[in-house]
Order: sequence, then C-alpha cells, then structure tokens
Amino acid sequence: MYTVLESINKGRSAFSTMRSGSGVLCIAACQLVVGLCLLGVYEGYKAYYFDKFLNEEETDANDNAGVAARVATYESPLDFRSPMGFSFYLSIANNMFAIFGLAGVINQQRELIIAFFGYNAAQMVISFHAFVDLCTDVGIKYQGEPAKLSAFERASATFIFFCFALSLLATVFAVKAIDEVKTKQREEFNRMAVLSDTLQYEVDA
Repeated sequence: MYTVLESINKGRSAFSTMRSGSGVLCIAACQLVVGLCLLGVYEGYKAYYFDKFLNEEETDANDNAGVAARVATYESPLDFRSPMGFSFYLSIANNMFAIFGLAGVINQQRELIIAFFGYNAAQMVISFHAFVDLCTDVGIKYQGEPAKLSAFERASATFIFFCFALSLLATVFAVKAIDEVKTKQREEFNRMAVLSDTLQYEVDA
C-alpha cells in the first residue's frame, strides 16, 4: 500500500513541475469536448436525414430516384466525402488523439505526447480546409436541399473551427511538453546513475 501511494505522489510531483503539462491537459480536454459536440451535430443530422427528410421525400413516387441518388452522394451522412460524413471521422480522430494527449501528460509518456503533437500538426491543415469547404457549402442552395442542412453545416463548421484553433495551441504546448519530458527523463537517469554509483561504493567499502 505504501509503495502505491509513494508512486502516486511521485507522479503528482513530477506532473506539477511540468510548466506546459497543464496547458496540454486543458487543450486535450477541450478537444475532447469539441469532438463530442461535433459527434452530436453529426448524429443529429443523421437522425433528421433518415427519420424525417427521406420519409417526407418518399411520399412522392416521382422523387424516389432523386432520393436514392442523394443518399449515395452529397447529402448522405454515411458517405465520408459528404460534409457531414467527414465531420464524423474527424471527431473520431480528434477524440482519440485528445485521449493520447491526456494520457501522455498524466503518465509522462513522451511517445503519446509526440503522437498528440503529430496529429495536431496535421489537423491544423485538415480542419482549416474542412472549415473553408463547409463555409462554401452553407452558401450553396439548390432545389430539393434538406431544409435543415445549412443549420447543421453551420454548427459543424463552428466546431471544426474550434478544432483548428485548439490545434494551433496544442502544437505549441506539445513541443514544450516533449522538451520537458526529455529533460525530466534525463534528470531521473542521472539521479539513478549517481545513486547506483553511491550504493556500489558503499558495498565495496
């Protein structure tokens, strides 16, 4: 029991000395919240599209061919190439690497922080392009467009912009956190080396 408590206290003291660790934790937690919100917007659109919009369209037999074509292309939430479909996969990647960032800082794992940094560096580009594309999609109006599509696109674009902004901050803090973890690992190695030399000297004496 004492050993477990001692290891927990050491972990807490190591974490408290990381200046950028709290920043990475806050950003990763915010990214997780944003990813869950993005998932909620996607699921809301999916429920609306299949439960309401398609049912209303299918009441007119002449529109069946058009409905089938839309399900397989632009409007379908199941197609990753559609604006709303892409947001689902972005939320999965966002949440997964946000957990990597949380676990990496809490457990002082440099590999997880590097993965968190690498993803956020890529997400800066991905989320920016997705945001611009969704802003363009909001302004596109065509005959037969689902009535609530633009509202869902605006909500998705808002949270994707938050992903972009958080990725900028995460990249800065993750680089600092990696440097601090490397420094602490080096200090711990030096401390253990000195302790080992001291114990060896005492035994020889």
